[in-house]
Amino acid sequence: MSVKNGSAEIFELDDARARLRAADIDPKNYPTVGAYLEAVRDRQGLSVATLSDRTHVKASYIEAIERMAMEALPSKPYAIGFVRVYAEALGLDPAPVVERFKAESGFVASKKAPESSATIASPAPAERAEPARLSLLAVLAILGFMVWCVLIVTRPGPDTVNRPLKLDGVPAAAEAEAAPVPTPIVAAGGAAPEGQDIVSPAPEAADVPPQLLERIEPVYPPDCEAEAEATETVDLAFTVTPDGAVVSERVVKSSNSCFDRAALNAVKRWRFSPKTKDGAPRPAFEVPASFRFERPS
Repeated sequence: MSVKNGSAEIFELDDARARLRAADIDPKNYPTVGAYLEAVRDRQGLSVATLSDRTHVKASYIEAIERMAMEALPSKPYAIGFVRVYAEALGLDPAPVVERFKAESGFVASKKAPESSATIASPAPAERAEPARLSLLAVLAILGFMVWCVLIVTRPGPDTVNRPLKLDGVPAAAEAEAAPVPTPIVAAGGAAPEGQDIVSPAPEAADVPPQLLERIEPVYPPDCEAEAEATETVDLAFTVTPDGAVVSERVVKSSNSCFDRAALNAVKRWRFSPKTKDGAPRPAFEVPASFRFERPS
């Protein structure tokens, strides 16, 4: 009698569901690959601590990858390896994630073309040919300028151009210039005069900014009260995704860094109606927000 491993089946089912949820997120809607990885992690309901236990990567390195804080990561090979493990743990194809991380972090080195022995052995003839090429270009440029000057000087003016005459002796082009051009009437609530068409103005493309639907206020951190002023402020900026979620939140200005974490945790739970353009949802970058922390009485 065979016994099925129920826990293994549940784990495989959860892993398949997590991969399906990750496929719903378009990486093009996020300004950095770190913000994209953070959004996939949030969609799967994984905390930084859980992902750290699963990948054996320090939580501080995971947060640095999400913020694209290169100064907080170790050397290049380790950083790339951490990104690859992070993507695999979320059920993503690691190859495009790693390539985008390399490009955005500056880890992509310019490829040098292999130099042949013949190229290395003969730099002198190339250097001697360069002045000759420059001299030829200079001569051609001077000749072209001289031809242009001659054309400008010798071209007849508009008064000296002979126009074709009709049988009555009037230039054919004169009648065309004298004929009035009807001006279209733009409809503005009234009828156009008889014999003229109504031209309606073309509608402009609508660009609607994101609208806040749910605002969560931060909780005053008790540990910060002892050394805090009566009022502390934290200014943030973040991205609103096409589904109205907040990602890539960061501190722009803070009067006391002790309050930064509380402000970031609060704004992360805000919900928006997304920015729309031509009726289609679009991501909105650098959306501002500000919090004031009043000392409890």
